[in-house]
Amino acid sequence: MRAYALLFLAASSIVGQLGCGPSPGGGGSCPDPGDPDVHYVSRDPEECKLIDFACSPPEEYFGGECGCGCIDPGPQACPDPSDPGVRYVSHDPVECTLIDFACSPPEESFGGECGCGCIAPGPQACPDPSDPGVRYVSHDIEECHLIDFICAEGQSLFYDECGCGCISPETVVCPEPGTTNVLYVSHDPEECMLLDFACSPPERLFTNACGCGCIGPELPVGHAP
Repeated sequence: MRAYALLFLAASSIVGQLGCGPSPGGGGSCPDPGDPDVHYVSRDPEECKLIDFACSPPEEYFGGECGCGCIDPGPQACPDPSDPGVRYVSHDPVECTLIDFACSPPEESFGGECGCGCIAPGPQACPDPSDPGVRYVSHDIEECHLIDFICAEGQSLFYDECGCGCISPETVVCPEPGTTNVLYVSHDPEECMLLDFACSPPERLFTNACGCGCIGPELPVGHAP
């Protein structure tokens, strides 16, 4: 009987050693307090319930039986200055805090220990210039920085490495030139970009691959023009 008891205690001790405590590298392992990216606020789980603190971005909160605190995700790769889609305004983080700059859509701003600047989204297929719903104002991105233009109602502006211009949401249907409520100023889209004209209300302006002009409201059914 004594032998069985000793055997049971020995087995319990082994199981306890295997089952207790977080396994190194496992999901329950505690953040290493010796890691410079780990900042413990408290090692007492009960105290952690009473503490109100926030981590400074990009740090992330951690908490559990180990305690609580913040973990820095570690240094991130700096945007590659040789990448044509990356434009640095400054490589000095201190100077960046004093600079007021804006990125041209669809660029996005970045900032950090590497400096600050603008990043263009990844390469995308250029709008098809042969598509009647696509109207290029310029294929030169540098010239696009200097051009001030607007798109007609319903069109969306595009501005990327391909150039800039306007895109209609769907296939363009040319206004019928013989219709009484349609007045074409020009059938040449290139000429339309140089023309300055206005439509008299309730007419509305249109400009697309068909040309440009004014469209009046639809006449009621049975109404003589």
